[in-house]
This record gives sequence, C-alpha cells and structure tokens, in this order.
Amino acid sequence: MLSKVSLIPFALVALGGAGAASASDEGQWVTTFLAGSNLMENGSFNPHVTRDVADLGTLDPSLAGVSGESRIDRLQFRDAFRIGPSFSIETGYMAQSNFEPFARLSYSQLSGRNQEIGFVSSPTLDSPLAIRANIGDMDTWALNLGTRYFLTDNGAARTYLAGYVGADRTDALHARFHIAGLPDSASEDILPQTTRLDAGVEGGVAWQVSDTTDLSLSVGAQYLDARSELTNAFAPVGVEDVRFTDPRWSFPVNFGVNFKF
Repeated sequence: MLSKVSLIPFALVALGGAGAASASDEGQWVTTFLAGSNLMENGSFNPHVTRDVADLGTLDPSLAGVSGESRIDRLQFRDAFRIGPSFSIETGYMAQSNFEPFARLSYSQLSGRNQEIGFVSSPTLDSPLAIRANIGDMDTWALNLGTRYFLTDNGAARTYLAGYVGADRTDALHARFHIAGLPDSASEDILPQTTRLDAGVEGGVAWQVSDTTDLSLSVGAQYLDARSELTNAFAPVGVEDVRFTDPRWSFPVNFGVNFKF
C-alpha cells in the first residue's frame, strides 16, 4: 500500500490533467535532457548475523575438522553503494502557459562497493579471517507520466512544482563474497529483478536563455516499494538466510536543458 505522502504526485498529475483538458490546441512541444544523481536514504541493507560453523573445512579445505563462527556486520545502504549518475529524456507539451504534461524515461545507477563486511573466527586461528564483499552496481530504468505546474508564467526565471507516477524496473543485484586469502565465490543474487510502481514530486526553476531554450535545476523526492528478500547469498562464507532490503526513498537532483519547438 502506498503511504499518504506518496499520493501527492497523483494529486499533482490530476491537477495538471484538468488544466490540460481546458487548454486550446495552441502550445509548444518541449524536449528536455536531464543529468544528475539520486541521493539515497541511508536505510539498513542487511542485519547483523552470526552463525556457528561446525566444520570450517566447508569454507577452506585447510581448516577441515575445525569448528568456528562466521559473522556478517550490519551494513547501511551507503556502506554498500556510492552515489552514481542518472540521466533522463523527457517530452512535454505546454498545454497552457503554466501547465506542462510530460512523459519521462530515466536511467540511474548506484555504484557497488568492495569492502570488508565481517569475519570468520575460531579458537584454532591466530586471528579472525576477514570476509569481503564485491557488490555489483544497481541499475534502474523508470518510465513516468506527470505534470509540471509553473508558479509564474512569465519572466526569465520561472519556478515550478511537478508530480509524476509510473513504473520502475530495477535489475537484479549481484555480489561476490570471499574470505581473505581465498578465491572469490561465484556471483550470488542478493535481490532479484523487479518492477514496481513509483511516484515522485519535485520543485525547480527554469531560466530562459533564448526563445527556444531553457536551463533548469530541480530537487525532488521519489517513493517506491522497497524490495525485501531472504536469500542465501552469504552461504559461501558460512551464513545462510539473510534478509536484504533497499530504501523506499531517493532524492533526485537534476540539471536540465529544455528545447522548445
């Protein structure tokens, strides 16, 4: 179920649709190219998990017959990923001087990190063996329909509010895990590919640089249902049944170039 906050984009889209319905056929088409980043909510990526391992030989043949413990530390989402780029292309129509319905196709990426995430320990070991994860990139495509409402319809600089709804497809997330001194495991699926309903709002300002070109800067908030999956991705390092999640909110910041014709 969508939260009450996530219903705001639907209201803005409906408002814009009402304005467009009453507008004449006169107007301009607008093509916009956007580039920026999606800032992340810093939610939990996985919980702290500790598992007893009866025979560490299943992880390293040189430790056959030795019992021990595998521990995975709790990771925040920003521990697992760096902020990556986002790109969009948008087509809109100025149905009225202050109403612009639009369709937007977007791509965004979060860059996975390679870092220590836990350790394997045993009384027979001189020191714990570090567990490392090489987390893959998270790639997302989205197709949205929305409406932009300009608070002023004249002047060189015009502020606006926008709302949009659509579908978001996020590719499967993969990772490789290994114990220090041993080869990487095979690639493991952490989160599956999924398609979800998404919705967002944004505010910004557009500067007119010519009769046919504007520059824009916007900041927004986007909501979508978080994935939450119980997987065995850590099985190669002795930990099973770990729940992975990703955040419900991102905060896109975009710079755009708008061409009118």
